[in-house]
Amino acid sequence: MRTVNAENLGKAYRLYARPIDRALEWMLGRPRHQEFWALRELDLSITSGEAVGVIGENGAGKSTLLALLTGTTRPTTGSVAVQGTLAAILELGAGFHPEFSGRHNARMHAALFGIGGNEAERRIEEAIAFSELGGFIDQPVRTYSSGMYVRLAFALAVSVDPEVLVIDEALAVGDQHFQTKCVDRITEFREAGKTILFCSHAMYQVKKLCDRALWLRQGRVAALGPVDEVIDAYLEHTRVKDREEATSQPTASNNAAVLRLVDVTIDGGEGGEPPTWLSGAPLVVRVVLERGSGADVEPGVGVAFVRNDGLVCYCVSTEMDGVAMERHADGTFRAVLRIPRLPLLGGGYYLNVGTIDNRSALLVYDVQERLCPFRVRNPSDEFGLMRMDHAWEASDASPLRAVE
Repeated sequence: MRTVNAENLGKAYRLYARPIDRALEWMLGRPRHQEFWALRELDLSITSGEAVGVIGENGAGKSTLLALLTGTTRPTTGSVAVQGTLAAILELGAGFHPEFSGRHNARMHAALFGIGGNEAERRIEEAIAFSELGGFIDQPVRTYSSGMYVRLAFALAVSVDPEVLVIDEALAVGDQHFQTKCVDRITEFREAGKTILFCSHAMYQVKKLCDRALWLRQGRVAALGPVDEVIDAYLEHTRVKDREEATSQPTASNNAAVLRLVDVTIDGGEGGEPPTWLSGAPLVVRVVLERGSGADVEPGVGVAFVRNDGLVCYCVSTEMDGVAMERHADGTFRAVLRIPRLPLLGGGYYLNVGTIDNRSALLVYDVQERLCPFRVRNPSDEFGLMRMDHAWEASDASPLRAVE
């Protein structure tokens, strides 16, 4: 059953250069504003038991979409329908009266959902216990920290047992303990057949919690589909954007003239853009350097394998392993890094490469990031960062099977 359905959904705002222009427009009957479309032409259908992540850069239209779904603003075009009870955790403090205590706000929240009497008190006590606010529940919420706001907001949202739960960056300010509790509760909601719409900049959380992802870009749908595919496409977009911005800015250092990175290539994967490796397949990195005239440096290089979300998976250098780079007839220095069995699991990756003095890696001369993007495809059900060689045993004395 569809619990959320949006068709040709759009929201436009009027932007005025001066406050008086709003009044002049009303009196003169002539437009004195510019129209800004925060969201347009969006079609989205979500079924019961599905969790959908909403991702995108700041200003992409994510919060506008959530505001339309929760009814806090009306669409300019199209329609949106939500079946069943909806609870939302939007910006910090939304829906709370700052002068009232957390308990008083909880009672008002229950009343808004038509919950009263003993049932309201029971759910409020459960929410208070979940929030772990202790004695602060009877203090004005204006005295709460951002983390305390989120604790109360999340606890109240799930206390009404909604059919649809909307979360906008709520886990970003919670501590690790409370984030774990929230993730566990969200998992319970999914298993109970509830619908979840989760907006976050934390790609790991989106991947862990969601089945599909919606990528918004400049108010329009850039991609909608399986969470892994959409997130990888989004991270690749940000990688290219960061790379273009970095190359367009002049560097203030002339260290690259001492030991310049000429070329970096990788091979061994399947074709495509970006190329794809099967987890466990061999990968080869080839690096070419050029030493400046008269530079007193022994050429060396460091290579880092980085996941698309910026996590450094592995870093190694010629200096670490005591390997000298080979000098060729054209004056360049070359090295080949061979990975016999790439242990990385599925996802998007790239290389960060820097030139170093092989006698001491304290100085880095030419650093280039987000090079040679590639993907890894994992044929097994394993998940995480990398594959570890392992074996199972029924007991310490009876080996079962080595897994290679």
